[in-house]
Amino acid sequence: FDPDIPPTQGYRLNEDGPPPYYAKLSPGKGRGLFASRDIQKGEIVHNGTKSDVVFPNETSWKRFMFAMPRKMACDNAEWSFTQQFEKDGRMRIVSSLNIATLMNEGNHRNEVNVEPKDGKGETSEYSTLFRAIKDIKKDE
Repeated sequence: FDPDIPPTQGYRLNEDGPPPYYAKLSPGKGRGLFASRDIQKGEIVHNGTKSDVVFPNETSWKRFMFAMPRKMACDNAEWSFTQQFEKDGRMRIVSSLNIATLMNEGNHRNEVNVEPKDGKGETSEYSTLFRAIKDIKKDE
């Protein structure tokens, strides 16, 4: 991958501006996201419904992948995943086309800062709405 990680330009979390994080390399851990300001517990930090692409089927995803340059397709393959959006729903292919794809669950539970939450604020594996699960200080 390119060592230069693109900024959040072009991606707005809401009318207030870009999301409250930036990407950088973390020694010994690779690429990751860090808070660009203090973030309060419960605050929305990513809304996938505004930026993620949900493909209707695998053929659509393959056409999308084969239409782009090889290097870009390799990156996008890393940024794609499958997800259900409702209990017992079918798996869908999703691509995160911004740095939010660098959100991860950390190596240990105590490293986790955000989780997918439903509209009621309950943890949900079916949601693409991520909220801070604890206060996060700038640059964490």
